[in-house]
Amino acid sequence: MQKIFLLILMLNFGIAMRNTAQAQDSTQNTKLRFSLITCDAGDDLYTIWGHTAIRVIDSVNHTDFVFNYGSFDFNTPNFIAKFMKGDLMYFISADTYSNFLYEYQYSGRDVHEQVLKLTPAEKYNWYQALQVNMIGTNRFYLYNFITDNCTTRIKDGLFKHAPINEYGIGIRSYREEVVSAPYKGGLGWIGLGIDLLLGAVADQAPNLNQEAFLPALLYKKMTLNPHLISATNHIKYNNKPIAKGGYPMNFLIAFLLMYIFVASWNSLITQRIARIIDISLLFILGVGGALVLYMSQFSFHTACHENYNLIWLHPLYLVAIPVYFISKKWTGYLGYVFFAATVVLMIANHLVPQHFSKSVIALMVIALFLQTRLIKRGQLAQFQ
Repeated sequence: MQKIFLLILMLNFGIAMRNTAQAQDSTQNTKLRFSLITCDAGDDLYTIWGHTAIRVIDSVNHTDFVFNYGSFDFNTPNFIAKFMKGDLMYFISADTYSNFLYEYQYSGRDVHEQVLKLTPAEKYNWYQALQVNMIGTNRFYLYNFITDNCTTRIKDGLFKHAPINEYGIGIRSYREEVVSAPYKGGLGWIGLGIDLLLGAVADQAPNLNQEAFLPALLYKKMTLNPHLISATNHIKYNNKPIAKGGYPMNFLIAFLLMYIFVASWNSLITQRIARIIDISLLFILGVGGALVLYMSQFSFHTACHENYNLIWLHPLYLVAIPVYFISKKWTGYLGYVFFAATVVLMIANHLVPQHFSKSVIALMVIALFLQTRLIKRGQLAQFQ
């Protein structure tokens, strides 16, 4: 019995040694090269923050693939509704490096490659994890544009499989980085809309593990880790001039001055124009308020939660439209309520955990003038 037991023990030991040797041999003989790929912003809404992917060259199997966590299907049923609610499933995909580059050459977007200096074991383990991600339902994940996106997925892989240092890149809030991208791309109105939809959650300061949540930020993070970069390559495809303009602040000021001028000029034509502006603003602010309410209360986009803009930007403006024509008295009452709420927020804005940009404040001032117009309409009913 002792001999049989010893034989079994030696057999198990031999199998374990063989498996360990195979794993070591696989790690040593698989020649992999990992590169962080950072792509510049594009013209479409979903490309204005750029893109991150990971390139893996396997010189043994002669493959050169780019793994991309930013894939989604435009043909998904109720695509827009799912995107707005935040339950649109994104997935990882892989394509050849040449095909990947062709897309960015076609759209005129520069591509930046940082070749990573990793140990054979780190590369092997990460490559295995990427391949597991490509299997079945593992490919899919619920997208969140500040905590779980194409960049954070690769950032998390880097943090897991590479020795990243703890140097910060100076991110003060999620909002600042998310909103600044469309402004830099000449899409200021998009930036203002996003600014309105983001709530107090977006004004939190990310920690060192969270701060590289956008492509340019992860690229910058990696430049602070020169021990992980063996080479940097830049592929220039962008021949377009730098985008200019797109800042809504000047338009908002001009619109406010024109609104005040028209409302103050006591003539039949100007007063009709002023009333048309009143109704138009009630509709625009009401629809905008409904969107802010939905995104802050019902969507899964956590960055839109706890939105204090609801105090002055809300769906009740839509209620004021029929009241505007039915009862001047009740129009005035609504004006008082709207005005009081907006003034309180503007006075106490430093006490709430949400940042309001100059453009958002300019919109508040326009809303205030509209509200005084509603109050004045109610006061006129007392003399009729």
